[in-house]
Amino acid sequence: MYQRILVAMDGGASSELALEQAMVIARAADAEVELVHVVDDRSPFLDVTGLDPMRLVEDLTTAGERVLSGAASRLEAWHIRHATRLLGRPMVDGDIAATIAAEANGWGADLIVMGTHGRRGVRRLVMGSVARGVIAQAVAPVLLVRAEET
Repeated sequence: MYQRILVAMDGGASSELALEQAMVIARAADAEVELVHVVDDRSPFLDVTGLDPMRLVEDLTTAGERVLSGAASRLEAWHIRHATRLLGRPMVDGDIAATIAAEANGWGADLIVMGTHGRRGVRRLVMGSVARGVIAQAVAPVLLVRAEET
């Protein structure tokens, strides 16, 4: 059974659904959970918005800390052993999937749980697929929890 479950949190509805599934599995298996959030500070929009990039990264970091804190509170309420990890920058330039997979592989996760937006067609090509990248690069199995496309 699973003993180390990594949950990738982005603050969206799909990651909240993924956390719920991870909690059920962790409780049943008496597993430890690591919650991770990647602050993507290399996004192309940083260069074109006219905003202060340092301030924007600070805001993204604060938002990530809030996501992890809220998720940790839910795990505490269920008495699930856990840790949080804010990954301050992608380990591979702009590649959130590689960052999540590297963290899971390095931590020794035996299950990765994450949400997926279920985008199709052009939206998938334009937005990319973090989930697909994690599946391709992670050693552990990946449980994808799909939220309805918005």
